[in-house]
Amino acid sequence: MEPEIKYPTSLEDVVRLVQRLYQPGSPATVNKVQEILQQVQRSADGWTLADALLGNPDQQVQFFGALTFIVKLNSDWESLAEADVFVLLDTLIGWLIRLVSAGATTMVVKKLCSTLAVFFTRFPDKWTHCTRHLICCLCDHRTPPDAIDSCPATQELLEKATSTQKIVALWFSAIFLEEVSKIDTRNIKNHHFREKVSLNADEAILLIENAIALPKEGNGSHLDTRLVTEGLQCFTSWAYYSMRTFVAPIPAIDKLKALNTRAMEWLQYDETSETTSEFLTDALINYSSFFSETDKQVLQHHLTGPWAMSNFRAVLAGEDGTDPLQFVRLIIAFAEASVQRIAKTPRDAQTEILMQMMHGMLTAPGYPVVEDEISPQTFEFWSSLVEYLLDGEFPVTEGENHGGSAMEEGKRHVFQAIQEYWAKIKIPPVSIAESWNKDAREGFTSFRKDFADLLETAYPLLQAPLFTKFVNHILGCFVAPDWEDIEATMFCLNSLSDSLTEQPSEDEALEQLFGSPLFTLLASSEGNNIPLKARRTAVNLIGSYADFFERHSDFLPAVLNYLFTTLSSPSLARNASKSISQLCSSCRDTLTGELSTFLYQYEIFTHSPSADELAKERVVCAISYVIQALLTDEEKASPISILLGLIQKDVEVCLSLAQQGEFDAAKDTALLVMRCLTSMGRGLQVPEDEPILLDSDKSRPLSFWEQEKGIMIQTQIVHMIHALVVAMQEDPEVVDAACCVFKTGFAESSPGAFVFPPHVTTNFLLERAANSRQVETIVATAATMISSYSTQGATSIVPQARALLEMVVALVEKYQEPQTDPDVAQSIMDFLNRLLFKYVEVLVNFEPKARTERLLLFALNSVAVKETLVKKAASTFWSNLVSLRDDRPEVQTAIDSIVQACGPVLAEKLVWGIGGGAARSDVDWLSEPLKKLVFKQPRTKSWLSAVLFRPGVPSPKVTDADKRLFLEKVMSLRGAKGTTQIAKEFWLQCRGNEFGYATPQFD
Repeated sequence: MEPEIKYPTSLEDVVRLVQRLYQPGSPATVNKVQEILQQVQRSADGWTLADALLGNPDQQVQFFGALTFIVKLNSDWESLAEADVFVLLDTLIGWLIRLVSAGATTMVVKKLCSTLAVFFTRFPDKWTHCTRHLICCLCDHRTPPDAIDSCPATQELLEKATSTQKIVALWFSAIFLEEVSKIDTRNIKNHHFREKVSLNADEAILLIENAIALPKEGNGSHLDTRLVTEGLQCFTSWAYYSMRTFVAPIPAIDKLKALNTRAMEWLQYDETSETTSEFLTDALINYSSFFSETDKQVLQHHLTGPWAMSNFRAVLAGEDGTDPLQFVRLIIAFAEASVQRIAKTPRDAQTEILMQMMHGMLTAPGYPVVEDEISPQTFEFWSSLVEYLLDGEFPVTEGENHGGSAMEEGKRHVFQAIQEYWAKIKIPPVSIAESWNKDAREGFTSFRKDFADLLETAYPLLQAPLFTKFVNHILGCFVAPDWEDIEATMFCLNSLSDSLTEQPSEDEALEQLFGSPLFTLLASSEGNNIPLKARRTAVNLIGSYADFFERHSDFLPAVLNYLFTTLSSPSLARNASKSISQLCSSCRDTLTGELSTFLYQYEIFTHSPSADELAKERVVCAISYVIQALLTDEEKASPISILLGLIQKDVEVCLSLAQQGEFDAAKDTALLVMRCLTSMGRGLQVPEDEPILLDSDKSRPLSFWEQEKGIMIQTQIVHMIHALVVAMQEDPEVVDAACCVFKTGFAESSPGAFVFPPHVTTNFLLERAANSRQVETIVATAATMISSYSTQGATSIVPQARALLEMVVALVEKYQEPQTDPDVAQSIMDFLNRLLFKYVEVLVNFEPKARTERLLLFALNSVAVKETLVKKAASTFWSNLVSLRDDRPEVQTAIDSIVQACGPVLAEKLVWGIGGGAARSDVDWLSEPLKKLVFKQPRTKSWLSAVLFRPGVPSPKVTDADKRLFLEKVMSLRGAKGTTQIAKEFWLQCRGNEFGYATPQFD
């Protein structure tokens, strides 16, 4: 057991605790030690303790001492007298000088620099010229801050300073900016920090300039690359600070920019190249305006000169000791920042070298991401170049020969880049792919997706020649097929499926492709040796060009034969079924003659033990698309019956499993059947673009589905659903899936196999409401049914509406309050809303009246629940009911009677909600019934007054005068849009201003 950790009573105790903090130990021990040390740091003795700890030889103790000074500066700085402030500054600088002289670690020295930077943020007016003062002190001219004018000039001091002294000053300068950057200088109270930074800028620039000065001729042996590196990093800090601040740039910005070309010179030194590249890359990407045109020309000279070309060749060759990414990023960042110039001056010698490197990056060896880290960095440049070529204006350059225009040169480069990427996206052999981990696989896939995006972007520029290039490449591969190569090309074609421009040459190319032996080869017995990825890409390719097959149906048999063949492969079944579904949806009218073949193929597929469930659903939907295209319902009956027969086999499997007690397996099968039936129902729906003749003539002849054979098919479907729901003991998921089957018929406006008679659907829902746990779904389905029979020309279902309302009232009596189950409450309110549009008489004439009153009270209470969706549905219901007008006098009288009876309670609920009882965002919904009441009901003012002028209602924070003003404003607007804003202002008064939003809210 570890000894008890006690509060230290001496400096030695503190030191031991600090050392223990950095030693291995249990998390509980470390936390306890840290907690005690924090108490010590914040104690009254913290200042003295920090000073003492810095004198300890242990670097961890020294670090903790500097940290303790920071803690005290952040917590107790206001307690220091003015004289103590200068004593503290002198102490900190003294320790910095002593520790630097003693060879303290970088960690300790930088922490002391951080302490001094925090000191500045606490006392900016006491240490205004902090950079100059610290340089003087480090260079053996220790003096008070207000006496620095007596010291030699900064430039003179730096000439004599050691590299170590200058490095410490550079550390402080960078950390000083970092600390100031944490302060929000957009706030006017903190604006003086910007001014103080500006006062230190000239000294910092002199310091940086000295650090990154180029070595004198013949003096290279004395080059201190560490000093140069720290100078470049400090330069980076000042450059970024000057460019990202939210007010005008610091006055010294031009002096800073003058250092750009000097910094660029350090690119060619191995020890400083990476730091310089990193600065230039980030600045080009984020702050390109930091570079003048002259700067960019100088940088281009560096990046296209012998040094850069030698470095680039080493990168591509993968020579040891060469870190490719930083140099490559710099080339790419510069190229992207120079896109306009590259596009307009393609024959410039330096542009040509730059583009050679950009192309060279796409030929780096290895698979992208996995082995080649270079090519994935390049997409942004090529996308930018394409976009500029599409949007820019390019005059033909005088004196140029064939292909000499800037546009043609740009297109040539883009075309070449696409060919280079094309070679990079080839899938690896299985032996290599299996050795990749998850990150490698995902990275390679992401690279392919990025290339697909580039293809889409570039196609408006390159158009049909690019498309035909891909197609012709495949056509030339059949003698000795390279399937990895063919797969990459099919991937490219797949990516362009939504980008074609309807040029005749595109269709001609597709005719050649789909008329070629490609899919015959893929479907042949030798196809087993073809990579799975290639077969999958071919499957996706077919689905992507469904619109082509709609125009050229003579190509369908070959591709559909291939797709049905691939269904038997578990790895391809989902992709194949998706493409089959896409084709059958687009080409349904031309495929009706193939129905028997499709049904046969599907039957074979269902007998496969590895038949994929999602694939089953998709193929059922696909076949149903084709059945829908048959001209008469009589023709549809036979294939529908055959398809149902195939689904019935899964029903029998489910029932058998249930009888054997294998409930989980039975449930999975039941859900599969329901999804297949739902897919079938959706597939049989009339397409949206097909005209529908609405016929409200009650004397029309019976449709096929209302006669014997049609009724038999519908009865079979309903029996299947019922059998599964009962066998699964009203399982909620199964009931939910069953309701989805019924909903497919609700979307139809004409008779169909899944458009069941209203009483059939109603009976199913009533039975489920009595037995099922899925009440919310039952009520929601009932609401959808009511809505579907409320459209123009729809059959009236008053008896069924009355029965469903009876079901809902029974649920209200069961739950009593909407808060009991908010999801059910929301469904109930939605159902009542749907009734209002065509079946309002069912609601207002419901008997007995006592039950109607309970239902309306439930609706009133729903306005006041905390759940937003319930409140929204209830508010919508009351808003619609209050404003409803019916042509039938007896119905309108009943509506008016309900509104008069419920008006006072509704007004009370609204006042409580708008008066702070609801969330502010809910006021938008609560305002709607308020507007309708004010506009439609003359007694609204008295109803509102009766509630508002009760003592303390709705909030003690509002006076009677406030309430009176609110009431007058609301009534004067007479339901206009501004009512919502008035309600929100009143809500804020009732809650208190501290609840207001920072951003204004609008109607």
